[in-house]
Amino acid sequence: MDDNIKKTPLYDEHVDLGAKIVDYYSFKMPLQYDSIISEHKSVRNSAGLFDISHMGEIVIDGKGATELVQKLITNDVSNLPDFKAVYSPICDEEGGTIDDIVVYKYNPEKYMLVVNCSTTQRDLKWIDKQKTEDTNVKNVSNQIALLAVQGPKSEEIIRLVFGEKCASLSRFQFTEVTENEMKPTVSRTGYTGEDGFEIFVDNSHCVELWNILLKKGKEMGLKPAGLGARDTLRLEAGYLLFGNEIDDFTTPIEAGIGWTVKLDKPDFIGKDALIRASKRGSNRKLIAFKMLDKGIPRTDNDIVYRDNVIGKVASGTFSPTLEIGIGTGFVLKHIAENKSQINIRIRETDFPAKITNTPFITKDKKR
Repeated sequence: MDDNIKKTPLYDEHVDLGAKIVDYYSFKMPLQYDSIISEHKSVRNSAGLFDISHMGEIVIDGKGATELVQKLITNDVSNLPDFKAVYSPICDEEGGTIDDIVVYKYNPEKYMLVVNCSTTQRDLKWIDKQKTEDTNVKNVSNQIALLAVQGPKSEEIIRLVFGEKCASLSRFQFTEVTENEMKPTVSRTGYTGEDGFEIFVDNSHCVELWNILLKKGKEMGLKPAGLGARDTLRLEAGYLLFGNEIDDFTTPIEAGIGWTVKLDKPDFIGKDALIRASKRGSNRKLIAFKMLDKGIPRTDNDIVYRDNVIGKVASGTFSPTLEIGIGTGFVLKHIAENKSQINIRIRETDFPAKITNTPFITKDKKR
């Protein structure tokens, strides 16, 4: 096997469960166990368990931790309570998006950044470049495993395994479970559009925790779910994927997440460029679309308007909930705002699609 290929601590469990394993940004990861559609529906109707240990974790601590985090991210942690998390892009000086991350604030002198696996090393170099003598930056990605329990039954499962303290967390709140031998950190976050929890645990306890969750959650319909369902779930929920909807050449404003850019906070990297971008506006805009007929859109399919190619699909899939093709892509602003009818060119055939709003489906998340 290629020396650069990595496995999560759960690799053998995935193989034993009959998972289809794929290469995903240098990791061997489960794409699906049963089928993407059945795993997707399990999360929407009951609960799914994901191994997302490929994600990166970077700890920033020290006297200057808050100052460094504030400089790095476009969002604002100055008034964020301890043990709360916040979603934010990291931008370069031109306003392009280096990564989109979740920042966990333990206290003003300790933060953990959960970053995309495809950008972990680049993020680390970027952060090291900005750090000062009163901050420490440590990549703990290889020591920490990350599991996600997602779906309407997730609260009941977490209550069974970790008790009321974790089950009663509010959205984007987290806690350290010190009374448990595993000493996990449990957060009420997720990437599926459902209520859900993510659990950080030392690699040495990962397999044990995976099996406890599957056993305790079995009666509530908890099933393992792979990267395939994770992608269809996040797209139905309107969540962005780095490398698809956002990248170095796209500002958060263009990608429709301008709400994460706090232009009124003190200086941060990319602020001047983002101020200019917000004043100037952009000629292109990220749209969501729903197919009006058969045809499943895929990344890089052409988006067509009046026989002219006006953009490319950023993400596209078959929606198991809506039972039709859905997707996102960048098009000219006036076409996006007029919600003009477009076509998606799939294998040289144009299929009609309608510009719509996200999320594609709405769910009532607790708290």
